[in-house]
Amino acid sequence: MNPFAQGGWSNSYNSNAVNNNQWGTSPSVYGALPYSTPPTTTPQFITFTFSPLDGTILNSIVIGPHSRTYFRITTDSTSSGFSVVQNPKLESVTLVEWRNHPIVEVRDIVSKRSTSQWLALSSDKTYRVMSARGRNFRWTPSASYIELHSTGVPNPQLFGRLSQGQSGAILELTTEAVQVGLLEVGVASALLLMSGRNID
Repeated sequence: MNPFAQGGWSNSYNSNAVNNNQWGTSPSVYGALPYSTPPTTTPQFITFTFSPLDGTILNSIVIGPHSRTYFRITTDSTSSGFSVVQNPKLESVTLVEWRNHPIVEVRDIVSKRSTSQWLALSSDKTYRVMSARGRNFRWTPSASYIELHSTGVPNPQLFGRLSQGQSGAILELTTEAVQVGLLEVGVASALLLMSGRNID
């Protein structure tokens, strides 16, 4: 499945890379400085796996560290209706209404609005803009992932990434992303971006 094509993204995505879980990196250029081991810039990720109950992310359990269940996603119909994300206390934290133009709400974070407004597709269809916790972010496809970066700063910070694993979708968030409260919106974004449905 090509999650970018489903959502109207540019067709520059390499589905084989996701299936093989490869992430290509390019070397940094240090100019004329003497060679030294560069500082580690790869952030530490916390992994959340969407374990499908019916073969799709639309009905799945989100498993996090220590094999703990963090969320449960249920959808009342495969063609229309609602998807609900519940926490372990069975409280609804996200609601998606699957209309011709879907609606999303993330409790206390994202007020009810169209998915095309919350995950707005850029004019050149190469990334999606997301607003949460008073900040703006960008979901951008790379060779192997859909990456979540900060925007509006000279050096965008990587906060997370989405990929398709053998057993289901995988959301990886940095420890900072979880600390600033991006877990719920990360799960909501994964549900929308990996659903295979049109969200525009």
